[in-house]
Amino acid sequence: MNYSRFITTVSAARKASPIRLLTELMEKSPPSLISLAGGAPNPDLFPFKKATVATGHGSAIEIGEELMKRALQYSASAGVPELVCWLKNFQRNLHNPPTASYSPEQGQMEVCVTTGSQEGLGKVFEMLINPGDNILLDAPTYSGTLAALRPLGCNIINVPSDQHGIIPNALKEILSTWSPDDGSHLPKFLYTIPNGCNPTGNSLTTERKKEIYQLARKYDFLIIEDDPYYFVQFEKIMVLQLLQQWGEKGFLEHTDRVVEFYRTQRDAMLTAADKWLKDLAEWYPPAAGMFLWIKIKGISDTQQLITEKALQKEVLLVPGGAFNINSSEPSSYVRASFSLSSPAQMDLAFKRLADLIKEALRKS
Repeated sequence: MNYSRFITTVSAARKASPIRLLTELMEKSPPSLISLAGGAPNPDLFPFKKATVATGHGSAIEIGEELMKRALQYSASAGVPELVCWLKNFQRNLHNPPTASYSPEQGQMEVCVTTGSQEGLGKVFEMLINPGDNILLDAPTYSGTLAALRPLGCNIINVPSDQHGIIPNALKEILSTWSPDDGSHLPKFLYTIPNGCNPTGNSLTTERKKEIYQLARKYDFLIIEDDPYYFVQFEKIMVLQLLQQWGEKGFLEHTDRVVEFYRTQRDAMLTAADKWLKDLAEWYPPAAGMFLWIKIKGISDTQQLITEKALQKEVLLVPGGAFNINSSEPSSYVRASFSLSSPAQMDLAFKRLADLIKEALRKS
């Protein structure tokens, strides 16, 4: 696939840095190479020399002096080459995307390691969005995404969703206002969090993904999947050592343990919600992620309730307006996280929230 037509004029004008290209060449060169080219700092002066990192499973990762120098030194723009290679092979073995065997001209699968999903999103948005472009997303959505999009001057079009994610028929109805041949005004991309959406906990079904993909083909827009909850994120050199120690089997076993932990946490929060909020609020059990999206009955906007009253009850959640395209629009929702609190803390927090809601309803 040729992605060049989606790229902004500014991004298309960028050229690879000659010095960065030399850095990548150096990493592939034999130790006998003498380079006078790069502007890298002398690693002998780095203050950290070596480290031993204990893992949660009883083993240890040894980062010796040479590896520590690599960890603290400049690396290739796409990431540490061995880590990029591991991730590519992992994608091939787990998902086997057809693009893995494409040529670069056809749109070959590539991997770029970032410091986190927010940095990745920032790079993608600035690469694709011109002022006035139409883009699609299913709000409420991650507030960091909205913060990154608003300054870029794009038109954000909300696609309705339910507990199973984006509603394809609703997306189809929105797209029907354009002709598939109207290339200059069609939405440029659809942004979505397909697994455990933040804040709603919604997850797209396989069938809906297929329907959305067909619409993307018909109307020629990109799909940007922001999927921070499927696999965890690590520091790069450290995770490379860990992944090489674990192998793919060990990594997937670790992932299963993480999933089981969050499932247990989620169930504890649902138990507490059923106990204290059953007649006061509504929610759907999240299929993934780490959040419960709660609609408070009888409260049209939770902003004041949470930001002014909740702290007095010693309980804190995120008001739903933080996740709306227009954050000033009232929202009857709150987001509760089950990642850190113990079951006992969740129980007490929801008791306090229930008292807060009842008090607010009595005064209304």
